[in-house]
Amino acid sequence: MAETNTGYVIDVLPSVTTFERFRAPVARCVEAALRAENGPFGSQIAVVLCGDAEIALYHERFMSIPGPTDVISWAADAPLGDVMVSCETARRQAAAYGNSWEREVCVLAVHGTLHLLGWSDHNSEDRHEMQVRVDAIIDGCHTREPDYSGGRHP
Repeated sequence: MAETNTGYVIDVLPSVTTFERFRAPVARCVEAALRAENGPFGSQIAVVLCGDAEIALYHERFMSIPGPTDVISWAADAPLGDVMVSCETARRQAAAYGNSWEREVCVLAVHGTLHLLGWSDHNSEDRHEMQVRVDAIIDGCHTREPDYSGGRHP
């Protein structure tokens, strides 16, 4: 795990080398979300970057829904919790939303982090507010790809 200079412990775990490229930008954006939302000092979060097959197992096991999803988050024994992002789903969504693949992976990681911090997206108003917040956090992250204008949804 990597402790940040802000008192957060963020561990980004790519399940395959293809997803290694997202380690630094995801860590940066998750830290930005924790700072922006005044996450508890000493919060620990693990972000697993995986494929559709792996996330589908957890989706069915923990939510009783078969098939892959884009992101799952759950509280863990450590302060805060864990986030799992399907980079394969993120790639498809990136094309649909006009985002880069990297941005979409970061969007999903921040989305999962906000859930751990108490945000909800159970109705359309909450979903909209949460997406506006995610976009604001991502836009302030300065990740390496320059195509961060426009937000997630057209």
